[in-house]
Amino acid sequence: MRRYPDWEARLAAYLEGLRDQQFAWGKLDCAIFAGGAVQAMTGFDPMRGLCGYRSEAAAVRVLKERGKGTLVRTVNSMFDRVPVGFAHRGDLVLVDGGLAIAMGEVALQVGLDGAREGLIRRPRREWSKAWRVPMPGAAHE
Repeated sequence: MRRYPDWEARLAAYLEGLRDQQFAWGKLDCAIFAGGAVQAMTGFDPMRGLCGYRSEAAAVRVLKERGKGTLVRTVNSMFDRVPVGFAHRGDLVLVDGGLAIAMGEVALQVGLDGAREGLIRRPRREWSKAWRVPMPGAAHE
């Protein structure tokens, strides 16, 4: 899995379509959002096997049954971890227990910011983990 050469335009188009979408378990939660972003950049949705839930409790069950037990362990099995300070635009990051997409000094995450629901900005100081989405020409095992 590697990013397309035009991954930035593909990611921007994906994000534009979600700007004002509301969080919904199994439809647009952190895993579905991150999987869609990776698919936009690479053509591969790493979260496709983790679908089919409608609540937080069901999402936890799916991670135990079809993932690696937790969200972090599941993402660790799919992507190389990098220090948060080395996260690049388009990499996955963990913010408050949910996945987000690094966009420079902020990450975009599906959630609520005051009265506004949709894609919200999360500053780098809030990121706790990061994973590299391989760049064009990069190898990933």
